[in-house]
Amino acid sequence: MEILRSVSLYAEAKQMAFMVIGGHAVNAYGIARQTGDLDLVVPLAERELWFGLMAKLRYVRGQDDERFARFRPDSLASWPIDLMFVDDLTFAKLLKDSIVIEFGAAQARVVSPRHLATMKIHALKHYQAHRYAKDYSDLISLLRQGKTGISRDELSELCQRYADLNLFAKLSNDLDRA
Repeated sequence: MEILRSVSLYAEAKQMAFMVIGGHAVNAYGIARQTGDLDLVVPLAERELWFGLMAKLRYVRGQDDERFARFRPDSLASWPIDLMFVDDLTFAKLLKDSIVIEFGAAQARVVSPRHLATMKIHALKHYQAHRYAKDYSDLISLLRQGKTGISRDELSELCQRYADLNLFAKLSNDLDRA
C-alpha cells in the first residue's frame, strides 16, 4: 500500500504520530474485510500538521469537523484517507497497547484489538446505514476471535458507556449462536 508508505515516511520525518484503525486494522488482525479507504487515528494537537501532509500528498479535504476529517486523492489511483482526531491522553492510551504491523512495503502501528472493538462499539452508537453492517461484522469477528480480552461483563459496560444495552443484547445473542 504505497500511500501508507508515503504517510509513514513523512510522519516519521516530521515526528507525527498515527495508528491504523478501520478496515485495514481489522485485516491486520486476520479478519478478511474489504475496505475502500485508509483510516488513521492521530493526535488532535497535530491536526494542522496532518492537514499540511494531506495537501502535500495532493489530497482534497471533504468532510471536516472537530474530531474527523475525510480526504480524497486527486486521482483514482490512491486510497481516500479518513483521519480521526483524539486528545493526547486518549492517543497515549491507544499508542501504549498498539503493535507494529507490516502492510507490504510499509510498517505502521495498529490499535490493539481491544481498542479497535471499543471504537467499533462507539461507531455503532452513531447509526449510519451504509456503515452499520461492516462495523457490526467487524465487532462480532473481533470478539469471536478472542484477541480483545473483553469479557461479557466488560462488553456490557462498554456498550452501556459507548452505545446502549440494546447493542449488548444483540451482540450477546449473536455470540451465543456462534
